[in-house]
Amino acid sequence: MCEPKASVIICLMAFSTSAVALRAQEAIVPLQPVLESTPDLSPGLFALYAWYDSVLTVQVELQDDKRALYDPLYYTWGETYLGPCDILGLGCSWYCGGGPDSVWASSTLEPTKGHSYGPQHAHDLDHCTAWCEGVDGAGIGESLTYHFAKDSPRLHTIMISNGLVTNEASWRANNRVKRLGVFENGVPRAELNLVDTMGDQHFKLPWLLGKRTDGEPMILTFTILEVYRGDRYNDTVITEIWFDGIDVH
Repeated sequence: MCEPKASVIICLMAFSTSAVALRAQEAIVPLQPVLESTPDLSPGLFALYAWYDSVLTVQVELQDDKRALYDPLYYTWGETYLGPCDILGLGCSWYCGGGPDSVWASSTLEPTKGHSYGPQHAHDLDHCTAWCEGVDGAGIGESLTYHFAKDSPRLHTIMISNGLVTNEASWRANNRVKRLGVFENGVPRAELNLVDTMGDQHFKLPWLLGKRTDGEPMILTFTILEVYRGDRYNDTVITEIWFDGIDVH
């Protein structure tokens, strides 16, 4: 509170600063996810896709005893999916016209045992690759940043595959994100409260993002605020962050 003898200018400045801080605080919307299914990356499904590819390659007429294998694969996943790791497939989606043009990270874990963890893996629409932060400790404050062209279609949903989901042992061994801050061009917009699950998580935004009124490209930054600790490693992993929206089709 301002003292009675304080100048009017000082009081107005204090009030203005408090109002800006309050508006910024109100703009940070806590969001809860809608939980989706866990990706099936089992060896059996990889084998089934390999068999399916061999059928397409040699163009063999399927016999009746193969229908039991073929029909579930065709009708459940469809021929437009490239394999078990593929997130969207080759069908129509928001990505026909939307999506970021580049992705970068504040840090990246060095490649280990033939696996790389660069930021491009957090947006390659692939459940079998991942980004991992590269600083000492749990990576609190580390971030992924997505750059969208100023004419990119608007988005209304953020989707996350949290942790290293290639298998349950790897997922449990490494950290997963518990709270993820969302910043639009440096301004805090939302806080995503992730559930500790291998399943995909969808966050529906209460507003549309993109095609900014100032004409600037949209830059979305996702910052690690809190983690679920891994059983073995203190490295925080995000398999994928991708989007859905409007202005396409």
